[in-house]
Amino acid sequence: MSPDAMTAADWRALEAHIAERYAEAVHAYLADHPGERVYGVASHVFYGETGGVIAWPGLAVGSQESLAAAAEGSSFSPAELRWSPADWAFQLDPSEADDAWAARAEAAARAGDDAHWESVYERFLRAFANAATQAKKRLRAEGAVAPGFLAVAMDEAWELLPLSLTKAELERHFPELGEEAQELARLEALPAPERAAAIGELLDAYTPGVVSTEDAERLLRGLGEASVDVALERMPRSHRRWQWAKLLADLGIPRDDAIDALTKVLRAKKLPEPDRAWAAAALARLGRLDLVLAEAERLPRTVLLRGLAAPYTSFRDRAVRHLPLNYAPLEAALAEHPELAEAMLDELRPGSGYCTIEPGEAATARAALDSPFEVVRRHARTVLEDARSA
Repeated sequence: MSPDAMTAADWRALEAHIAERYAEAVHAYLADHPGERVYGVASHVFYGETGGVIAWPGLAVGSQESLAAAAEGSSFSPAELRWSPADWAFQLDPSEADDAWAARAEAAARAGDDAHWESVYERFLRAFANAATQAKKRLRAEGAVAPGFLAVAMDEAWELLPLSLTKAELERHFPELGEEAQELARLEALPAPERAAAIGELLDAYTPGVVSTEDAERLLRGLGEASVDVALERMPRSHRRWQWAKLLADLGIPRDDAIDALTKVLRAKKLPEPDRAWAAAALARLGRLDLVLAEAERLPRTVLLRGLAAPYTSFRDRAVRHLPLNYAPLEAALAEHPELAEAMLDELRPGSGYCTIEPGEAATARAALDSPFEVVRRHARTVLEDARSA
């Protein structure tokens, strides 16, 4: 066992600490707002980077009174804000002990490969759901909270909610989750082409459906050629062409018909810039930066720069498949268009989100340290440093 591994006793201790922090958040809120009816405490804004950092989430407290006040100055209704902890008035910042626990989980996660990291991070997330059930029982027993009080872990996809609540609580307070599960089950039962078509319809809808956009995109990324077919069928008439261009880039299948469709979006002067910029990015990520450069004199500068930068950004990390790291297309473009060198330094500035390189790409990055272009040298230097610290 790695010296950084967390034992079962460690995980139980973490859950006890989290439960205590849920309770501390509620007590701190009531100390400042005595008599208010607290209906919920939630952990939210979870953050982890595969193979890297694990951060402590935020803790928020909601009361009936603060909910009403928030809704008065908002375009959202009380029902919409009720379980949106980012909009709750009280947020408990992480303590030194919280950050120490996150650091322990991170060290345990980093002790293996990416699959090991994911398993440790999933266990870290479950600790917040398990602790929520403990905190709910304690705070209800104390009698300081409103009837029906809930403690919940709320990740972005709401996958932790069912682990935080009883079935009755889930059906009462989050009925949409039950509907989503039923719809996902229906979709999973369909043959791949029909499933991709049905999900594409959901993704392109003007009003949100029971399946989240995140889940719809995830499902489409797993359907390969069938999703390419749906993207090509929907993109020409979609009100969000950028979404389909992004999917084609993530799928990483450079079919001729996909390249042709993306080129049409790129050249369409009447389309919004985001649509054209994502088309440029997709073409570059599919290995056809040459088609973007062929339009260089006719493209808005922002669209051109997005295409040049795309293969080197963190969006690459989401792809089902991607081309190997290769700075040659960018260097050739800058040699042909030296006037873009300064703008590219800003487009690919540190902190803008660089791709994570794989072990087999390190040699390419090291060779790029001698590039004549500063933007290439800086990017290569940074991704190598990130790889060494991972």
